[in-house]
Amino acid sequence: MKKMMFGWSGAKLFLLASLLLTATLAPLSVFAQADPASDVIPAPKEFSLSTSDLVSYAYWVLALLVLLVIVYIFNIGAASEKLTGRAVINWTKVNAWMSIIFLVAGSAGVAYELIYHGKLLLPEAASAHGDSIDNMFNWTFGITFVVFVVTEVLLFYFLFKYRQKEGQKAAYYFHNNQLEIIWTIVPAIVLTFLVLRGYSTWHNITQTPEPKAKQIEIFGYQFGWKARYAGDDNKFGEANFNFIDPATNELGLAIKPSVIALRDTLVADTGRLGKDLRTLPAILKQKADQLSKMSLAADGKAYTDLEQELEDIRNGNKASELRKMMKRKGVQIQRINATLASKDMFNEAANDDKVTTEIHLIKDQPYTFRYRARDVIHSAYMPYFRAQMNVVPGMLTSFTFTPTKTTKQMQDEEKNPEFQFYLFCAKICGSAHYNMKIKIVVESESEYNAWIEKQKRVVEPVQPEAPAAPAAGSDTTATPKTAIKSNQKPSLAMGF
Repeated sequence: MKKMMFGWSGAKLFLLASLLLTATLAPLSVFAQADPASDVIPAPKEFSLSTSDLVSYAYWVLALLVLLVIVYIFNIGAASEKLTGRAVINWTKVNAWMSIIFLVAGSAGVAYELIYHGKLLLPEAASAHGDSIDNMFNWTFGITFVVFVVTEVLLFYFLFKYRQKEGQKAAYYFHNNQLEIIWTIVPAIVLTFLVLRGYSTWHNITQTPEPKAKQIEIFGYQFGWKARYAGDDNKFGEANFNFIDPATNELGLAIKPSVIALRDTLVADTGRLGKDLRTLPAILKQKADQLSKMSLAADGKAYTDLEQELEDIRNGNKASELRKMMKRKGVQIQRINATLASKDMFNEAANDDKVTTEIHLIKDQPYTFRYRARDVIHSAYMPYFRAQMNVVPGMLTSFTFTPTKTTKQMQDEEKNPEFQFYLFCAKICGSAHYNMKIKIVVESESEYNAWIEKQKRVVEPVQPEAPAAPAAGSDTTATPKTAIKSNQKPSLAMGF
């Protein structure tokens, strides 16, 4: 049996390996696809021995024991070779057959991964440009996968075929111009094709004008998204990062009363910080007296925290921090004051804008998403629409696309009534990055109109007060001398 196994020719072995590779990769053409996204993303759990999977630990321990056994076997073989003076194991044959085993096992592993995780591939695109993205991906994957299979099969076959044999001398090539030309030109042609195809696809998606596209502003922040729709005037109001107030004006819209209120708050904060800076000596004495009445054993963390506060005051860190905060707020006040007189900035166009926590789109209607960020770089990723764009603080970026499937259609196609489109963040932007998303609803025009009608304006219009009812018995047809003419505009100075 041993003689038969080691007596196989390289050609037969290569044929067997190729058949095994084909058999393992054949099912790839029919693997299924499924939805990779879940509506609820659980928070990551901190590592803890009490909650960890003990079965996983057992597998790792077993693998370590097997590795130790193999090492001891090799050590025993090496010791035996020293004692007997002859080779116990023919390592050339072992390495040759291990290369074939690795080829077959690796091919089976690749096939398993593609079949198993291939189910997580995205379904058919839900946007007009999505097919071109998928086509580009398929071409790139197909070419690179064929190259991968051919090179790996040849690599391990050559390891087996040209293993060391008695009486056989390896051929030596110092240089071969023909081979150099072939493996330089062929990859260059293939890569040029892939790069030009990718550039053409991206250019067609991002540079093709879409005059009928409706604009929606998407505002990213740690850790969420807001959508802003233009109001009845179909114009977005101005915005400025200096106007951002997390409590009342998250998007920094140019709404004069809100901006003035923010400036007044900053002025008050600056005054409070200045007072704290001036009273630091008194605060130091007060906290020192408080610390003298405490002990580390009795008060624990409260004692160490107070001790650190005292140290920060003594070494000037607290004063430096207060000055920095005052300077930062002072600069923001100056910037706000510089813009308050601008009629172009405060043109009330933002008053009828609508800020929402969901994105609603009309099927087959082109849209341009205008992206802004408040804090760090985010990346707006919509996998089913095959769209992604970086969202950078201080820079306006955009992406235009046309949704071609409603949410209901996707639910039916995926056989999942809970399916929803989402816009995710694809940049690791902080601790809650994993759950930074906003729901997208694609629907009919009538459904969209009904939804947008219910959304509140940024500034609701002031409703005029109803006129007082006339006194009983009075002449309601009489025209008082102070009545306003029909073409006269009422003002605060006018009365009835």
